[in-house]
Amino acid sequence: MESSIQLGKVMGIPIRLHVTFLLIIPWVAYLFGSVSANVFGKLYGFGAVEPPIIRWVYSLVFAVLLFVCVGLHELGHSFIAKRYGIEIRSITLYFFGGVASMEEIPRNPSMELRMAIAGPAVSGALGMISILLYAQSESLLGKNHPFSILLWTLGIMNIILMIFNLIPAFPMDGGRVLRAWFSTRMPYVVATKNAAALGKIFAVFLIFLGLFTLNFLTLIIGIFLYIAASEEDRSTTITDSLSGIKVRHIMSKDVKVVPPEMSLSELMRLMFYEKHRGYPVMVGDELVGIVTITDLQRVPESLRDTTTVGDVMTRNIYVIGPEDEATAAIKIMGDKKIRRLPVIEDGRLVGIISREDLLRAIELCSDVRL
Repeated sequence: MESSIQLGKVMGIPIRLHVTFLLIIPWVAYLFGSVSANVFGKLYGFGAVEPPIIRWVYSLVFAVLLFVCVGLHELGHSFIAKRYGIEIRSITLYFFGGVASMEEIPRNPSMELRMAIAGPAVSGALGMISILLYAQSESLLGKNHPFSILLWTLGIMNIILMIFNLIPAFPMDGGRVLRAWFSTRMPYVVATKNAAALGKIFAVFLIFLGLFTLNFLTLIIGIFLYIAASEEDRSTTITDSLSGIKVRHIMSKDVKVVPPEMSLSELMRLMFYEKHRGYPVMVGDELVGIVTITDLQRVPESLRDTTTVGDVMTRNIYVIGPEDEATAAIKIMGDKKIRRLPVIEDGRLVGIISREDLLRAIELCSDVRL
């Protein structure tokens, strides 16, 4: 997200533009400005458009519209997700397409099926609308007019986008449809593993295809799909292994705390001897902050005697309750990029849970269930 620019919000969902997107727009414009072909007897691409200035203007407009359609594809998924009460944190447009960041992936096969189908359905609808508009433009302006070519090319690309996304290769939309189908016949984790395995096979095919054809975009899409399939398989396995595990089961109850007036030199010695990388900061019974080794390292060694914990601690604290699911702790730590969470019950600090605690629990629970 640090490399993304927020363009605005649609349905309350932040729409972000990744910096890599700025590279692909000129490339797509160049690609379609250099190609002219007949698809079902209609001109596809702007390579034959003259003069050149008109060709490149239309190619650039087409590239922008194509990624607007990609954004609408993701909004299709998000619209159905929001109807089921699932929070959509953001939609980000990357050079390889759009990604909707959801609070959770539904385990209900019927729900996942509807969400998965929604995106391709939007692409298919956009494709048909563009082709219908092309028919009107062809009768008014002629089939060789740049605007007619734009509508036809946009329609064909949306149909291709729909078909490509329906390939049963997880985590693409077709792969999610496949997992939903598998889930009606086997446990969710097994369904995910099977769908991910097929997704990896398809990803490897794309990687080799990209290498042999020297197609950079195909290669990158293949790598992305392989990583995404592996990560979702891993995430589902972790979630399943921690099913029923509460924060209180794995948190550390003997919590070492520090006062805000402690100097950073004292804190450094404490971290060295106790091998902890972070501490809650308390004033009496009140939690006022968290101080970590990262906060300490930001201060030059020469200033650590005169700088206190209160000067550098993080005051924006994320906490969790002892009865919350351990998977909720994983989600918060991942989203907020933090390594530990104070555990609060009735306003009191009763423990702390770290990434190390979670990793240990995952390892133990996985062994037990194997």
